[in-house]
Amino acid sequence: MTHSPFLKIVFVAASVLLTGACATTGQNGIDDVNDPWEGMNRATYKFNKAIDKTIYKPVTTVYQTVVPKVPRQGVSNAMRNLRAPWVFVNDILQFKFKRAGTTLGRFLVDSTIGIGGLFKPSEKMGIPFHSEDLGQTFATWGIGSGPYFIIPFVGPSNGRDAIGFGTYIFADPVTIGISKLDVKGLNLTRTGVDALDFRSRTNKIINSTYDDPDGYELMRSAYRQQRKYLVHDGNPPDEDGDLFDDLEDEEEEDGGGN
Repeated sequence: MTHSPFLKIVFVAASVLLTGACATTGQNGIDDVNDPWEGMNRATYKFNKAIDKTIYKPVTTVYQTVVPKVPRQGVSNAMRNLRAPWVFVNDILQFKFKRAGTTLGRFLVDSTIGIGGLFKPSEKMGIPFHSEDLGQTFATWGIGSGPYFIIPFVGPSNGRDAIGFGTYIFADPVTIGISKLDVKGLNLTRTGVDALDFRSRTNKIINSTYDDPDGYELMRSAYRQQRKYLVHDGNPPDEDGDLFDDLEDEEEEDGGGN
């Protein structure tokens, strides 16, 4: 992959977001929900809830019943390791070169000694994990989040993160590398396993959210808090991360390793 096509995608996306941000107020405030399409979002929320109840939840239940916790932990480790090259790209785009070195070191250690990322020897070596994506990169560039909305089949997002997610789908170095292997369905399989792993790691909190009468508001608040937490590298300007802390505790309890 040459650098110019990727950078062109990034700068075009950033331009779109900058244009939208000019019309957005309260883009950095967690209390301003910025949900102008709430009616549509609530309809999509109900649709996703039905899909989850019909497909995602039953498949997750079977997965957790059939596959023991230790192998599930290995899957989670491997999926996270495969996201490391994209984290590295965004470390560079944010000019966080020390963190980029840490990401690269962790990826190399876990990919080799950790047998493709199934294990995390990097943790015992004191190499910390962190997550970065293009939505976070846009935020560090001063681009506002834009309006909140829910993506069908996927979940909560906003303008900034949706463009970042869309770019990740086809600009991720691992995705590009897998495509060059010319193995039919391999990228689709990876996506499916990644989605199943995420649903498994967050099983209890997603179930409790959908079971709650105020689930829509809970999901919106949790998403915004999580993104704020990540954008500020785990040190948001004010303490409002209870729901995100719950999410982290849930992932650790279920052996997610993310």
